Amino acid sequence: MKTMTVSMILTFLLIAGAGIPAVAAVPEPMPIEPPMMVTPGDSPDLVDMDFQKLQISPRHSHTELEPGKSDEITVTVTNKDNKTIPVNPIVVDQPYSDYIFDEDWITITPASTELEPDDEVEFMISVEIPDDAERGHYGLQVAFTDDVIPTPYPSPYPMYINALDLHISVWKPPVMQIQPRYIHDRVESNQDYDYTINLKNTGDKDIEINPTLKQERWYRYEMGGQAFEDDAITITAPPVVPADGTATVNVHLEVPLGAKGEYYSGIDLGISDSSSGGWYGNDEVVQLNFEVWTQPTEPYVKGFSTETASPITIEIESNQYRYDMCGGGSSENGDAEEPSFDVVLRGSTGEEVALTRTAVEYHGYVNLGGSDCVPPWEAESSGMYNEGSTSYVERYAADGAAGTWELSILPHYVEAFEYTVMIGDVSAIG
Repeated sequence: MKTMTVSMILTFLLIAGAGIPAVAAVPEPMPIEPPMMVTPGDSPDLVDMDFQKLQISPRHSHTELEPGKSDEITVTVTNKDNKTIPVNPIVVDQPYSDYIFDEDWITITPASTELEPDDEVEFMISVEIPDDAERGHYGLQVAFTDDVIPTPYPSPYPMYINALDLHISVWKPPVMQIQPRYIHDRVESNQDYDYTINLKNTGDKDIEINPTLKQERWYRYEMGGQAFEDDAITITAPPVVPADGTATVNVHLEVPLGAKGEYYSGIDLGISDSSSGGWYGNDEVVQLNFEVWTQPTEPYVKGFSTETASPITIEIESNQYRYDMCGGGSSENGDAEEPSFDVVLRGSTGEEVALTRTAVEYHGYVNLGGSDCVPPWEAESSGMYNEGSTSYVERYAADGAAGTWELSILPHYVEAFEYTVMIGDVSAIG
């Protein structure tokens, strides 16, 4: 695109102004040219880059270390250029790193060398984290030459071409054990429930705690609303978990009258231990999920038909899963009601047909791995059995006849149920 000189612009304005009436002395605004995009063809500096060509393998490396630990990384550098290249590795901090990496923590061997064309050398990068290092993510580069990527604008930091990107995660094993990590329960309107969170401090120093409710925004606005407000939950806990000791966080829930739906949130334990709080910031949070259960007043109705006078057998089964019902509440309430069903069968005339309950069955699934609901520091031989699920089955029989039928089932204290209607001799079917 050609550029107009100042004299050309003034000449154009004088010529244009001579033929414009006074009433139109203000010209219309000229269209604005779009901004010029700088491309490699417009910028010789970006095309004629003169840099030393090294092959770095690997280009990226990540390691996790505890304070006081060390590690070694081998990096192979190969000269892919047609000239001898002096290699003098330097350590460069990455500005977007969480923490500043101390150069004293790293040693590179050899400290320098020269590579002939097609020669290669292995560099040993030794990293040693001191005992007092802060826990977090450290990012750095090991630049083997001072070649950087040129930019048409000022850059806040150089972008090295022949470099290894090194990421180091410094972590500490947590000294606080938390059980359970998740509390899920089915609760009823206008009822109270109590739950416990067990803590054990395995360290040699007291640890302060400050449990508070942590409400995730998406729970409140994207789940169709909460079943009840946060003030339905009361948390009490000691301020400190003693060294090599335990403590209990008590959670009391008062479900408001008329509550419906589900409630989601979490309890941030507020642990003052620097080794807690995982990479995603949720190691200190115990998740809460409560389903407000309402006893139905109307039965479930299912119609079916028969073509013969064969006997009718009805089987109804309810399954209860307890794998995530830890911490107390209804799952450990000895007064909890057992599941049951009110079953009614009506024939073609609408009259109720006599049903005979022929069997009641209880099924359970038990593993010998212990219970996730028992703190590991309190587990004894008697706690080796863990019943993860149970089933309750009722079976009924009735005299059959050809025609239409209506089966009504009103469940009590069940989350869900399955039904089976069998026509004919059950022993023959089996």
